[in-house]
Amino acid sequence: MTEKPKHVHKLKRLKYKSGNTIYFCALPDCNYKIAIPLALGKRCICWRCGNEFLINEYSLRLAKPHCDNCHNPKQILKNEIHNEETPIIHTELTLSNRLTQAIKKVQPEEGDI
Repeated sequence: MTEKPKHVHKLKRLKYKSGNTIYFCALPDCNYKIAIPLALGKRCICWRCGNEFLINEYSLRLAKPHCDNCHNPKQILKNEIHNEETPIIHTELTLSNRLTQAIKKVQPEEGDI
């Protein structure tokens, strides 16, 4: 019996009609399948850069897992640009802070009423 050469899998999530979800290898000639909770800590190929990485809790939730180097969280402008002289300041804000800023933008100011 000849063994196929082992390779690192490029996992993709599949959801069956029954509701069960699994990861399967998307590479040709590979029929590897694994339950999603069991994929934690396994080597995988990143869908964005193509490098190998270990699946962590964050990438486990993705349909096409990517590495931490390729993960770009949404960056919100801390200050809106009112003129061209104002510098752009990028910062990571929590959901609470983003919602607070959005509410402040929508609410009319006291002088507008």
